[in-house]
Amino acid sequence: MSVQSSKSFLKVFGIIDIFLGALQIILGILATAGGGLLASGQVPVEEVETEMPAAIIVVAGVVLLLLGIFSVVEGILSCRAAKDPSKAKPAFVCAIISLVLAAISLISAITSSGSLASPCTSVLINVILVMAANTLRKEGNDGSAS
Repeated sequence: MSVQSSKSFLKVFGIIDIFLGALQIILGILATAGGGLLASGQVPVEEVETEMPAAIIVVAGVVLLLLGIFSVVEGILSCRAAKDPSKAKPAFVCAIISLVLAAISLISAITSSGSLASPCTSVLINVILVMAANTLRKEGNDGSAS
């Protein structure tokens, strides 16, 4: 993978990560607040058609919030690495963590016989990000040595 294409991939996927991470943060806040309202009894459970207990909704909201924050941080680091290859190591580390999380999601989808389209796409995108960040990380190391 060339340095220029690596920069392009990191910039495009970084912007997408920031956007989707912001959406995850918003959804995480809404889920946490909604689950909290259900748990506190301010919203009668009879009026809400839900199969999940309120505590699980709150936990899922917090997890979604944390994943959203991670996505935004990963996007920012990817954009920074696209501008300056010497800053590619943190983007590389985040891309590896994202790849591991995507692989876990894929395994979970396979074992629960769920839809494989989204987890497969996520794994593919994260493999590209790891390769691009690694290319820029090597370029940044070569550039700082000379």
